[in-house]
Order: sequence, then structure tokens, then C-alpha cells
Amino acid sequence: MEDLIVKNVDVMGDSIKAAKDADGNIWVGVRWVCDALDMTEGQMKRQVKNIKKDMVFSEGGSNQIPLPTNSGIQEVFCVRHDFVPLWLAKIQITEKTREERPDFARKLMQYQLKAKDILADAFLPNGGAAPIHVCNPAEIPLGELASYLKIMDRIARRQNLSPHRIAANFKKVSEQFGVELTEDFVKVPEFEQLTIESIGK
Repeated sequence: MEDLIVKNVDVMGDSIKAAKDADGNIWVGVRWVCDALDMTEGQMKRQVKNIKKDMVFSEGGSNQIPLPTNSGIQEVFCVRHDFVPLWLAKIQITEKTREERPDFARKLMQYQLKAKDILADAFLPNGGAAPIHVCNPAEIPLGELASYLKIMDRIARRQNLSPHRIAANFKKVSEQFGVELTEDFVKVPEFEQLTIESIGK
């Protein structure tokens, strides 16, 4: 792939190999993210396999990109930076893992929330915007949409989002896929309960 701009991006203390192509797409080396999350070689290969068979990523969310490695320039499996949160959100954290590896669970969540923007900023230092890719909803299976909404709901609940905000996000995504919901689907409370901590901010 010609005209690649390759960088080692500092993502919360980890060096992640990424590249921007001539069309403005930012590609992230899956191996480096897996290494940062302290995954084994087998776990990394499993992640690559999962991404390859996922219909959502077939819409341009993954690619083989020539990147410099310890063994020279090699075709490396990459994920487009705006697909990184979706990929990481699909990694299941069991209760056992949460108990035995709490640091991993916390770091994975931080990557889900922040990695995409950090990577974009590394290539767009002047506040520019990465290109927006619009998928044809008709080409995305209903099951994949349901899976995405389920993951989005799980992340929102982890952040203690209020129910009406979760519903608003659900409505917004649904409408992008042609699913029309009534205006009263999002029930905004007349009063929103605030904690002493939030009032003081």
C-alpha cells in the first residue's frame, strides 16, 4: 500500500504501531494492541480469527497492511481505528478473569473508551476529522446489529449512564439502520437525581 504514514503511537503508555493511508484511513496493528493487553500468541491469533469471520469488519474494518516489524516490512493484520472499540467490546471478560486479572479488565475498558481518539489525534494533530465511513444497512445482518446494540448497552451500563441516555443512544443507532422508533421511546425524567459528588463538579 503506497503513501502510508507509519507511527508508533503512545496509547496510555503502550507503543502501538499504526498507519494512515492515502485515503485518510487509520489502521491499527492488532498484534500491538494484543501485546499491550498482555495476550498470549494463541489469544492474539484467536482475535484475528474472530475479526476475520465477523461480518461487520468485512465492510472495510480490517485489512492486511505492510508495516515495519522486527523481521522487516511484513503484511500485518490491522483494524481500522474507528472499529477498535467494537472489536475490543466483543472480548468477553468472565467473572473469573475480572477477579484474577483486575488490571487487564480495567485496561481493556480504558482501551475501549480512549484508544480510538488517541490514535486519531496522533495523525490529526490540528483537530481534523478522520473520514466517516457509512455502511449500507441492508448489507449488515440483523444479528450483527443486535450484537452491536447489546455490546453498546453493556458499555453504557459499565459507565453508569442513566436509562434515558442509553435509550437515546439505542434510538440513534437504530434509526441509522432504518429502524424508526416513536418520539416517546426516550423518556427523559422531569428531574434527574444528582449525587453530592456530581453537584460539586
